[in-house]
Amino acid sequence: MAKAKTSTFYVRETFDIDAAPDTTAMDLSLYVDPVNKQALLVRNVDFIFHDKLTFLPPDFAGDCQGAVQLHDSVLGGLAPLDSNHQIASGSIMGYAASAPASDTDFFPDRLGMTKGEGRIIVNDTLEIATDAAGTVPTNWAVCVVLECQVVKLSEKDYIALALQSVADA
Repeated sequence: MAKAKTSTFYVRETFDIDAAPDTTAMDLSLYVDPVNKQALLVRNVDFIFHDKLTFLPPDFAGDCQGAVQLHDSVLGGLAPLDSNHQIASGSIMGYAASAPASDTDFFPDRLGMTKGEGRIIVNDTLEIATDAAGTVPTNWAVCVVLECQVVKLSEKDYIALALQSVADA
């Protein structure tokens, strides 16, 4: 279906997490080209939760929970976990005077184990949705790390994926 144009590489971007739901766009226009039927194959997504000033793990002064989702369409916030547009998700819970836990949503999200497997993205923008509740740490952020590869698709495959990505957005 897809023919690799590049070796595996990583795209990283950091987003703030606070008590208000938020969405931010992640620009992929350097990698996705509809004219040449070029898409981005995402093999793995990791979420690194940290304090954006010290780069240390977040300091949970009280009970808190946070979540991040990566979508291939603009959904406007956190979406149901069975949404076809969700590429990956991660969540973390923190407890006062205790270690954080991520047992509700394990990450990284591995989307392909063998050569050529993964989630193919034909949109030039991904949506990152974040939210948190409780005693949210100051300067809390998440670094989203995509392991990806640029691929070339046949015209039929590209059109099918493009139609699927806008079908129920």
